[in-house]
Amino acid sequence: MISIMHMPWIGRELEVIGSFDPTYVGRKGLVVEETQRTLTINEEGRKICLPKQEINFKIDQEDVIIKGSYVLQRSEDRIHRKYRS
Repeated sequence: MISIMHMPWIGRELEVIGSFDPTYVGRKGLVVEETQRTLTINEEGRKICLPKQEINFKIDQEDVIIKGSYVLQRSEDRIHRKYRS
């Protein structure tokens, strides 16, 4: 089974569930862009840029919590990388 960590995230729903910055917690929206260090979501018609380093999030309400600091690479590099459980 392919982990959500290895799948493309553009077009999927993202929800921030933890952050050192409380203004990021609870944000949710459709992922519209991913760079090495950021994720951009469309939240109610506004584009919000989230720094991966500072957030923990879920994709499509999966049970897996993704630590943004673990995925600091471009999406094409992240898809082929091996992650520890």
